[in-house]
Amino acid sequence: MAETALVPQVELGEAEEAERRHRFPTGAAIEFADLEEQERAGALDRLREAEPVSWVPALGGWFVTSYPLARNVLARTGDFTVWAEPNLVRASLGVMMLTSDPPDHERQRLPFDEPFRMRAVRERFEGRVSARVERLLDDLAPRGSCELGVEFTAPFAIGVAGDILGLSLDDVPKIQGFYEAFAGAMTYDGDPEPQRRADAARAAFSEILHGELERVRERPDGSITSAVVNDPATELVDDAIVAQLRVILFGAIETVESMVMNAVLLLLEHPDELDAVQADAGLVPNAVEEGMRLIPPVAFIERWTSAPTVLGEVELGRGEFVGVSTLAANRDPEVFDDPLRFDARRENARHHLAFSFGVHHCLGFNMARLQGPIAVQAILDRLSGLELVEVPEPHGFAFRRPSELHLRWQS
Repeated sequence: MAETALVPQVELGEAEEAERRHRFPTGAAIEFADLEEQERAGALDRLREAEPVSWVPALGGWFVTSYPLARNVLARTGDFTVWAEPNLVRASLGVMMLTSDPPDHERQRLPFDEPFRMRAVRERFEGRVSARVERLLDDLAPRGSCELGVEFTAPFAIGVAGDILGLSLDDVPKIQGFYEAFAGAMTYDGDPEPQRRADAARAAFSEILHGELERVRERPDGSITSAVVNDPATELVDDAIVAQLRVILFGAIETVESMVMNAVLLLLEHPDELDAVQADAGLVPNAVEEGMRLIPPVAFIERWTSAPTVLGEVELGRGEFVGVSTLAANRDPEVFDDPLRFDARRENARHHLAFSFGVHHCLGFNMARLQGPIAVQAILDRLSGLELVEVPEPHGFAFRRPSELHLRWQS
């Protein structure tokens, strides 16, 4: 638990609210649907051009849409904090590395850091990831059609997450339900019901994870969880280890599901790029990165000001809510040429902010960069003549992907 007090969010009077609406008319015109629906992302492009730091009443705070300013916020841990009372990620998933500032952040993250480095990830998990993909596709390929989320990406992401951490996550619908509840609570729309569902999911999942800790204490198995739990140098108590596992699993499940679905969707929507990738498998990893740039699995990141500061040309007081739009930042023409185009050869596609930036940069980014290309390459190789049948527009405030992705192929 951090020693410093949580930062309370500032409450505005009517006069100050009206003055901010007047100063930032483009932000005042933003509707919450603009923050959720991929087809309305053009509103964020217009906002970035007019007011790269803007007051957005629909969000109840400041909104950052330019790439340089987004990175600036995420890098400045002295001025922008996650340790705040209204942090919905903390409310949903609990106190852990993603909702703690340094030095507590480092203490919570450090035991898990080494196993997620690039060399360790490839040596320990590349074979397991490939084997799991092949087993899933062995079952799917003869069918000729599927809904990719339920029949591939969810069991793939949850299964690999269990492999990584040495956890028994066999009940895919139950685990998926937990994480849908967690994600659903991370929306600033004022509805209290998603938070109640997240609280119930957190309690139920924590009970499962505590049981897993006891299991690896009695029977150490060489997994990451076993290594952390049985390491005498680990300073974290069981509740803290469980809290870190919850957020690691959240990234390993939610982000990976979205990454694979979004990449497949974009490739099938852009036949020329699909042809290029099929002609040169070396383009697949970059195509997956480009998919994360255009439809970032994590579309929104929250911060609060820990002291009065300046962002761009805007003065911010202490306790101000600052939302970073990774979606808008990833479409910034100052950084990405012709940013609305899906380009599997884009040279700087990896510069996207879907993995965040700074000290809270995604712990599992090396794992995600291993999993995504393996899965997408195998789907393209094994499902001949792959085509879209039905797909709704990608949707989501904090986490973005299509709710369903129906495909067919030559069986």
